[in-house]
Amino acid sequence: MHTIGKNKGKILLCCCLLAGLTGTAFAAAPEPVTEVHPAVSFSQDVQPAISASSIHYDEQAGRYICHGNVRISLGDRLIMADEAQLTSDLSSIWTQGNTRLIEGENIFSSEAIYARPNDDTAYFFGERCKLKRPGLAIASDSIEYRWQEKTASFDGHVLFIDSDGEKVAAHLEYDFNKNKAS
Repeated sequence: MHTIGKNKGKILLCCCLLAGLTGTAFAAAPEPVTEVHPAVSFSQDVQPAISASSIHYDEQAGRYICHGNVRISLGDRLIMADEAQLTSDLSSIWTQGNTRLIEGENIFSSEAIYARPNDDTAYFFGERCKLKRPGLAIASDSIEYRWQEKTASFDGHVLFIDSDGEKVAAHLEYDFNKNKAS
């Protein structure tokens, strides 16, 4: 009996050493994902859904508190972040950490987003806020995106790069319908 116990220990030690030598790591169990579908008054084409590693509802504040791999689906818009807080009616969304708003080929990124879906507006904050899409990159200190109008305002240290070259400014407006900056 005692020999079998020693052999199991040796096998485990060999597996650990082999993993270290080959660079192979044992996969940890995936984090569980919690998903909620709040009942709110959005149009039928926008069916909001929230998923994260952990979600709990703070009844006193009337907010969902989300941590880890947060994904908030708002119709054809996807907001991704490390953490988020959402009002129960989804009228306000705050995110932070690796935040992105993806809409079609447009990818906005920043350290934090404050979105008001009922107003069709998102505000991006942090050291460097960016918009990337094929053939276009814009970086600034802050962004206000109005998705119904398909326009964005970039403020503070704006760097605009497209196929025609580079432009720097303190403020820039971009019209997605016209694919034009002003």
